[in-house]
Amino acid sequence: MLIKQSDYHRIYRVINSLLINENANPASASMYFSTFGAFILEQQFKVKAKPKGGLAAFNLGGTMLLFADHREDGYVTGAGENFHCWVEADGWVIDFMSPAFSQAVPELSLPSKMFQRPLSAMAQSINDLGQSGDFFFQSEPDATAKRFADWHKHAMIGDLASIAATWFRKSPKQMQTSISTKNHNGETNTIPLSGNALTGAW
Repeated sequence: MLIKQSDYHRIYRVINSLLINENANPASASMYFSTFGAFILEQQFKVKAKPKGGLAAFNLGGTMLLFADHREDGYVTGAGENFHCWVEADGWVIDFMSPAFSQAVPELSLPSKMFQRPLSAMAQSINDLGQSGDFFFQSEPDATAKRFADWHKHAMIGDLASIAATWFRKSPKQMQTSISTKNHNGETNTIPLSGNALTGAW
């Protein structure tokens, strides 16, 4: 593994907590999870990490989860509205949003687990997801670059990423159970650390 499960869980919880404070839905916030997660990996673990976006497909305990749009020709694409974002770093693919899949697709009743796998373990195609844990990603650089360019225009994005990196501590160091921030009016706000418990890894 690139990072320990305990550190993965801490990164997920930090980002999850900030999203809840911003009234964002953690279940549909893969851009935040990938961008902030990559930033923490670079800052705290000194690895080159890059957020990617596009099509994502998972076999999670026999449940198929697909982030993609169907095209008129019958194929699927990750360049539309139903895209997903993940992190690639040192030959690994990490999805910091996977513990929130249970909220993203409540009808599937998915457990909260870590997703951190070697890129070399990725299936050859979207049709080769026969076993639990199988996955397939297909990045869409142009669509992702456009989406992130628009998204980064929001001033708070950089601030939140910095707060996430400041709050996170590698295990076994103690992490603050909450963090205080000030809004544009100068009012102090306390954000508690929250998130789903992990029940293992995919």
